[in-house]
Amino acid sequence: MSDTPSSAALRLTCQPSKSGNTLIFPYRLDNEGPGNVYAMQAVAAFGSASEDTAAIVIEAETGDVIIGRFMPPLPIDRRIAVPLTPLVRHVPGSGFLEGQIEVPLPLAETSPYFPDLTLREYEIVNIKGIIVRLGYWPTDAGDLFARPHHEGSDLLRIITADSFGTCRRITQRFPTNGLQLFRRRDSFPRKLE
Repeated sequence: MSDTPSSAALRLTCQPSKSGNTLIFPYRLDNEGPGNVYAMQAVAAFGSASEDTAAIVIEAETGDVIIGRFMPPLPIDRRIAVPLTPLVRHVPGSGFLEGQIEVPLPLAETSPYFPDLTLREYEIVNIKGIIVRLGYWPTDAGDLFARPHHEGSDLLRIITADSFGTCRRITQRFPTNGLQLFRRRDSFPRKLE
């Protein structure tokens, strides 16, 4: 499932597994169209050379959990002084990108905008499935600029007026049995569209 631009035809394939207390999602993003895209790989604070490659984990309204690399929703209870910048890799037409997302268990909601909570500030809920999600931007988007992240890095910084609103998504869903989520009880934003 995706909301791809007309010049790109993206396909996401993933084979989830588990190693010890870690869920592992090796993925391949194939760009089968002629259009180029930038696929999200990490985030950085504006002006920072450090990268946060941790997966974002958010409960969906469907009872699933969304795990991946995409722009998280902005907090609704505070102003953000230093916005996050998407860090991406270029995926040319007829090209592909391989990567891996790792999430430690127990599965808990996370976002680079929020620190982890104490155990008592979560509630445990059963989930129906896991949706692996990657964010991307067509390279020919109107107000989009890509610049090198820092010297020696193959990551690019995306500069746009609204990185959350312009981020497109591609997903793959996997049903689950017996998996639970530590759901945050604070003002954690879950509206992804």
